[in-house]
Amino acid sequence: MDIRTRHYNDVAILSVNGRLDATTGPEFSQVIQEQVNAGYFRLVTDLKKVEFLSSAGIKALVQAAQLTRRQGGDFRIANAHAQVKHILNLAGVDTIIKVYPNVVGATASYFPGPVPGNGMDDNPPHL
Repeated sequence: MDIRTRHYNDVAILSVNGRLDATTGPEFSQVIQEQVNAGYFRLVTDLKKVEFLSSAGIKALVQAAQLTRRQGGDFRIANAHAQVKHILNLAGVDTIIKVYPNVVGATASYFPGPVPGNGMDDNPPHL
């Protein structure tokens, strides 16, 4: 698993590539903890390149949401492809963590203002 981290204002965006399972879950959790320690309490995790999500991976996602919420922040999931989205749905994760179709929407959800696509702001920031 490879995790690339970038920031937009005070939001940390983590792009995960590979499997999120019992072997890689601790590494994912460590990266989440590092971001929180650095003061990023609002996180977006891009699952576009996650090819497999196990129950241990689900646990890591839920723990990330709990950690960020304890700090007054939140945790979003973006770009989950059909199979991963189905697993999130079956496990009920999508009822406790907001899932967005893309990183821009997930990141923009943290900022109040016009909803992209409603004609008021047709040029959301490039992420």
